[in-house]
Amino acid sequence: MMAREPAWRIFAFEFNDSMFVPKTGQEKETNYILTRMGAKINRVLISGIIENKNIINENTFITGIVNDRTGTFHISADKNYSPLKVWSYLFSIEPPVRVLLVGKVRSYGESKNLDIRVENITECDSFIEDYWRLSAAINLVERIKIMKLALSEEKDKLLNMGYSEESLNSIFAAIENFKDTKIDAYLKTIKEMFGISQEEKNPEDVILQLIESLDFDGKGARYEDVVENALKEGFERTRVDEIIDSLLERGLIYEPSVNIFKKL
Repeated sequence: MMAREPAWRIFAFEFNDSMFVPKTGQEKETNYILTRMGAKINRVLISGIIENKNIINENTFITGIVNDRTGTFHISADKNYSPLKVWSYLFSIEPPVRVLLVGKVRSYGESKNLDIRVENITECDSFIEDYWRLSAAINLVERIKIMKLALSEEKDKLLNMGYSEESLNSIFAAIENFKDTKIDAYLKTIKEMFGISQEEKNPEDVILQLIESLDFDGKGARYEDVVENALKEGFERTRVDEIIDSLLERGLIYEPSVNIFKKL
């Protein structure tokens, strides 16, 4: 028996910015989407407000819109295939209603629009919705962190750092398929979502602080240690090299030995 796919907590703005993964023809193959931030998803757990619904095809098919405050999900249920409690609930409600639901991803139409076929649904309060939003944000930020590392590091190194091969395969597939990661735009959306106002740090100050803090024995900080920690801060390796060269030229740091840097 195949293992049940986990349900991903994902925001509408990332869901709608994803691509549908074409089937390869294998038996019992599952539908997936690949998001720009490297999530390979078959099932989702979402929360938001059902803004409207439509009952069509002689009362056998229901469609609706769920707004999670970052965008909207299209949802659906089929009287002939959906669980009876799901169909009954969607048939009886009068929007707007705040819900928590689990469903499978599918695409429809020539443009491959994305839709969620509802498997389970329940009404919820704002506390549950806020908890879901926090969980979805933590999930997204973790994937952004891995993607930043993947943009400048080899897969084997990331495996050695403890990241799973499954998650890395999805991250690298996203980098290959989307070309532009739009990491800054995603981070900005998350900050705006939670009302975070944060002043941008001066990149040179960050690298200077790293060199100083990584100088454990007074002999200087190792280049690889500086780069590794800078990657975690969101820098790319080429940018770190540029900043180190600038700091050397301006006499703010010096190189007591090869690839060892010390703050003056």
